[in-house]
Amino acid sequence: MPNNLISCDYTTNKIYHHSGVTATIITSFAAPAINPLGLTFDGTNLVSCDYVTNKIYHHLGITTFITNSFASPYGSPSGLTFDGTNLVSCDYGAEKIYLHSGISSTISSSFSSPSTYPYGLAFDGTHLVSCDYSSSRIYHHSGITGTLLTSFASPASNTTGLAYEPAAC
Repeated sequence: MPNNLISCDYTTNKIYHHSGVTATIITSFAAPAINPLGLTFDGTNLVSCDYVTNKIYHHLGITTFITNSFASPYGSPSGLTFDGTNLVSCDYGAEKIYLHSGISSTISSSFSSPSTYPYGLAFDGTHLVSCDYSSSRIYHHSGITGTLLTSFASPASNTTGLAYEPAAC
């Protein structure tokens, strides 16, 4: 069974739970604030961020209910992913990617984004993947570092957030 995609849209201010990697929507709900730009899934709960409130939100499951929130490292959070232990966030204002300690505001390390407006992150179990709003490119990193393995053109110019839900959910 394929993983289900979770996407967000800052125009509709909604979070969408897809059926597999398709346009079919299982459910959708209002984001915790008005401009969601990043999503990840920690194995149990959704994590989202909003650049207007400068916050990262820890949801209860894949719902609109929030169990915790904290300020992002710089002020313009635009992407999230989870490496199995730690949250990874990016900030388009700082042009940086941050490795958090767990799902908290504590930063373990950071590095510059490959381009000027990082807006999305994903983790494949080994390597970080980031996308950039201004370059319309997707970057495949070596581990969780600024070193790139490859990059390619994005299928759309306004990609703002992606997360994968494990098939067991």
